[in-house]
This record gives sequence, C-alpha cells and structure tokens, in this order.
Amino acid sequence: MGMEGKVALVTGAGSGIGAAVARRLDAAGARVAALDADSSAVEIVGGGLWSGMAVCAEAADPAQAESAVTAVVGHFGRIDLLVTTAPALPCPRGRGAPRAADPATGGFAARTPAGGPAAAGDGSAARQADPDGPATLAVDDETWHLVLGTQLDAAFYTTRAVLRAMGGDGGVIVAVAVTCPHLPPQSAAAGGIRGLVRAVARDAEPLGVLVRSVTARCTPDPVEVADTVAGLAVTTGGPTWALDSPAGSP
Repeated sequence: MGMEGKVALVTGAGSGIGAAVARRLDAAGARVAALDADSSAVEIVGGGLWSGMAVCAEAADPAQAESAVTAVVGHFGRIDLLVTTAPALPCPRGRGAPRAADPATGGFAARTPAGGPAAAGDGSAARQADPDGPATLAVDDETWHLVLGTQLDAAFYTTRAVLRAMGGDGGVIVAVAVTCPHLPPQSAAAGGIRGLVRAVARDAEPLGVLVRSVTARCTPDPVEVADTVAGLAVTTGGPTWALDSPAGSP
C-alpha cells in the first residue's frame, strides 16, 4: 500500500528509531500517531509532524495500549499501519573502548580492558579478558524485566489491540527488534519479537493483514531502520514476514 493518506501508529516514537520512523512515514504522506510514555518527548515529535498526533501512553501496559489504539481510531477513523519500536540499551562493546555495565544506574561506563592480546604465533585470535565476567551475570532482575516489558510486552499488547481494530479491513504491522550479543535481555526481547511476528502472521493473514519484522543489530542508525520500515510498509508482495532484514547494522 502507498502511504499517502494512510493512518500509521508508531510506538516508542519519542526518540531514536521510533521518532525516525514517525517522521519518515509523515514525509511519505501518512497521518501518523506518535506514541510514547515520555509525554514531553512525544509531544515534540508529534507536534513536528505535518498531519499527526501525539499519544502519551505506556505500550507495555495492556490497558493503556488498548486505550491508545481506541484514541487513534477515534481521531483518524482507522489504523492502516502499526510499527512497534522501543528504545534499545546501548551496546557495551560498541564503537570505541569496551564498556562495562553499571548495575546501579543501568548505564555503561568506559573502561580499559584488562589483559592483552594472545601470544603471537599461538594460532588463536587475540582476546581481551573481561574483569566483569560474563554479560549474563551482570544482568540484574530489574533490567531483565524492564527490557522485556518495554520491548516484547509492548509489541504484543499494541499488536493485539491494533489487529482487533483493523478487523477485516487489512493493513500492515511491522515490528522492529534490536539485537545485541553482549546484552542478553536485548537479544531475548528481539528473539521474542521475531517469534511473535511468525505467530501473529498466521493469525492475521485471513484478515488481510501483513505482519513483518525488521531486525537491527547493535547501535543501529535510526534513519536506515526507518527507510527499511517504510519499504516493508508499502510492499504487498513477498513473504508475510521478513526475518533479519539488515537494517542499521554497523
């Protein structure tokens, strides 16, 4: 479907990938509802859209997700496209020096890795010792539940609400996942989203709804991801779901 005049709901639209997707769809002529739990951020994004609205809601809360979808349908009359996104944790081993997770703040502090390269000529790749131990052991319970909630739960609740609102009128749902091998919760959420897309695609096909996914890797470029999402949203042929679309990889 073309984007001109279509109604799109974008979650996590207060910043990052979500904001980039909202602006990209708006530029393509869609009427965009930008949803985020950060009221100040989403008001800025929504206010900058040519034909859009800001919706302040926590997508990870099922009641708020349902209410948000109802509000969008009440304002625009329908929803043709849903794009689910959520802020991703920064990769602890992204560009620059490796960084260690700080359980107290949930952030990452730069550090100089201990140890040195493997001895020359031993036939092995150079490795750096990690004084903080395996990444899995650095994940606290709060971070685990927070990441799965804001990403996987939010994707499910909004998808369920929008699929119900679409009824048999057809539409497109695109779920964006960000995976990182150094962040177990991030990878788990991404895997869950991809599995969710497979399952929902089967349910949605008889309703004329295409369900697709975009998987970006560590530190994705929001604009590149937004371009990929926009392409999937207007392409009606091909597989119902697209796994590991290489968007925004470094």
